[in-house]
Amino acid sequence: MHDGHAEVRNLGAVLAAMLAILALETAGGVISGSLALLADAAHMATDAASAALALWAAWLAQRPADHRLTFGYGRSKVLAALANGSALFAIVALVWIEGIRHLRAPEPVDERTMLGVAAVALLSNLALSLYLSRNRERSLNVRAVIVHALGDALASFGVILAGVIILLTGWLRADAMISLVIGILVALSAWSVMRDSVTVLMEGVPREFDLADLRRTLDALPYVSDVHDLHVWCVNEGALAASFHVRVPEAALATSPDTVTRLKSLLTRRFNVEHATIEVECENCGEACD
Repeated sequence: MHDGHAEVRNLGAVLAAMLAILALETAGGVISGSLALLADAAHMATDAASAALALWAAWLAQRPADHRLTFGYGRSKVLAALANGSALFAIVALVWIEGIRHLRAPEPVDERTMLGVAAVALLSNLALSLYLSRNRERSLNVRAVIVHALGDALASFGVILAGVIILLTGWLRADAMISLVIGILVALSAWSVMRDSVTVLMEGVPREFDLADLRRTLDALPYVSDVHDLHVWCVNEGALAASFHVRVPEAALATSPDTVTRLKSLLTRRFNVEHATIEVECENCGEACD
């Protein structure tokens, strides 16, 4: 719960900063006439929306489990991460459409205004990313916001690069070219968050979890003859669950409660599995006995 409160505070501060950057970039893009800067502002608008969604999800995730959602509201943050990743792809599509249009018919820009606004935005987004990155491994929700902020920092760097090229060479198409490259890189970053979010929602085995190692460990136990129907998934972020059947010798049936206790202790200690459902079966008859 303490981590949840900290996440809400962090995301609230980030949202306020993003809204300030959005206002700066929008004004700068209109004044300079830069597509790259306006694309960056559009991306920042999505960043702010993503931070607002992530803030709401982090607040909701603090609610305790109830009779309807017995595992709690933790997956609200995963849903927010998936929505934010999807929004990034929509923004990339819009940037590409405008980028292609400006390649065909480049428009003059005020490169000095571009450079000044983009430099401020770059430093601000890098600071936001570093601020959130302290706990990024704990939350897909925060990871999604970090990807947004890093994507916008990358976009700001691209705007600076385009401004320098235009300032030195007068090649106006640099503005649109940089926008297209930024779109590709942002889409690649968004895919990582979406993939991990879908894995949680589809109750797949987390990428960092070694299912083969768990099976080998269980098979090597002297009081276990066989393991089958093995499943591992994320209940929500950071909370692993497992279910499986173990077959034990008939002579060990009397101690099956101890077997379950030992197995659960092993799962928690070595594999960080918080929830486990284990069914003990007789080696000879194959029928469940716990």
